[in-house]
Amino acid sequence: MSNVIHPGHYNIPERKECIEEMLEKFGYEKTEAFCELNSYKYQYRHEQKNGQEDLDKAANYQDMLQHYQEEDPRFKIAEHFGLEGQKNQLIEEMAELTQALTKWNRKCGLGQPVASEWSVKALEEHIFEELADVKLVLDQVIHLMECEDQVQKVMKQKIERTFERIGEQNAGN
Repeated sequence: MSNVIHPGHYNIPERKECIEEMLEKFGYEKTEAFCELNSYKYQYRHEQKNGQEDLDKAANYQDMLQHYQEEDPRFKIAEHFGLEGQKNQLIEEMAELTQALTKWNRKCGLGQPVASEWSVKALEEHIFEELADVKLVLDQVIHLMECEDQVQKVMKQKIERTFERIGEQNAGN
C-alpha cells in the first residue's frame, strides 16, 4: 500500500476498499464523477499542498475513472447496440415516457379519464420506470456520440438563459 494507490485509511478491516463500496452504493455514474472530480482537485492543488504526490493521486483517479468507464454496464450495452440502435431506442423510450406523463395528467383530471386499474401510485411508479429508461439510453447516446462536454456547455447556457427570463418576469411584478 502507498499514500497514492490503496492507502490504508481507505481499507477498513473486514470491508471492501472505500471506492468499491461507493461503486456498489452509488453506482457507476456517481463513482465515475467522484474519480473525475478528485483527479481535478489533486491537479488543482498540487503546487500548494503535496506536489508530486498529488499529481500521482490525480493520475490514479484518472486511471480509476478510465477503468470504471470501461466496466460501466451502461456503456457496454451502448457499444453492443451501437449509435443508430440506441438512437432508435431513445426515441421509443421518450415516447413511452410521454405516454406515462400524459396518463398521469389525465388521472389528475386533465383530459379524459384513465382506466380505473391505474392508481396514482401505479402511474407514479410507471413514470419512474420510464424516466429510468430514458436516462439510461440518453446517457448511452451521449457516450456513443462523445459529446458530454458539449451537452454540459449547452445545458449551462440554457440554465443561465432561463434564470435571466425568470428575473425579467419577476422584475415586472
